[in-house]
Order: sequence, then structure tokens, then C-alpha cells
Amino acid sequence: MRKKVTGILLIIILACSLPAGAALLGTDERQIKAAGEPILDNLMAGFNNDNYAQYSRDFEAALREAMPEAKFKQVRSDLIEKFGKFKSKKYLGFLNQQNHTVVLYKAAFDGTQNDILIRLVLSRNQDKVLVAGLWFQ
Repeated sequence: MRKKVTGILLIIILACSLPAGAALLGTDERQIKAAGEPILDNLMAGFNNDNYAQYSRDFEAALREAMPEAKFKQVRSDLIEKFGKFKSKKYLGFLNQQNHTVVLYKAAFDGTQNDILIRLVLSRNQDKVLVAGLWFQ
């Protein structure tokens, strides 16, 4: 099942392309952390509450198309079964890759003792920071 969940999320990010004008968030760690934290907090609250609108609020259009509500329900069910509900996160750092900023978090879920790595892939399009991809490992 782990490969299935990882594979689904990998397909989601690979299916998404950046909109024209997308850019990195920058190189200042404080600014990147400040941009990523509220997005991840909202996304994970939507995950815990089974609320697709909240979960996908900051998604790029291509990611929203690749992860419609039915797919969210399926992926969420798989993740809940494997990890449980999200409990907490710790910011680890970021990587700038092409036009993406990958923000890394160590997360705790209530159904496992293992640490889970969350890779939140963000880009800036005009003045809006959007989610281009998301992995749970």
C-alpha cells in the first residue's frame, strides 16, 4: 500500500505543470517558512476534517485537476489507514529547484510512531503562493 500512496502522490506532482510566470519563493528562510506554514496548516486541517475545499484551497489549477475530490477521498483514506490523522509538524528547511520551492517538514501522525516527511512544493505566481505538489513519505 505504501508504494500505492507514494505512487499516487508522485503522479499528482508529475502531472502538474507550472503556470506561466511562476517563480521561486526566494532564498530567505524566514520568508519561506512564513509562506509555507499557514498553507500546510490549512491543508492538513482539511485533511484531518475530510474537507476537500479546505485541503485544496491553495492548489494550482493543474494540481486541483489532477486531484479532484474523489481522488482526494481515496488518497486520504489510504493515508489515514497507513498513518492516521495529522498531529504536528516541524520545519526542516527548503530546496529551490527550477521554478519550485520545496519546503520540508518532519510530521507526526497519530497512527504511527514513525516520522513522516512532508514535501510541500510551492511556487509564486504574481503575488500568490500556490501548491504545485505534495508528498508524504
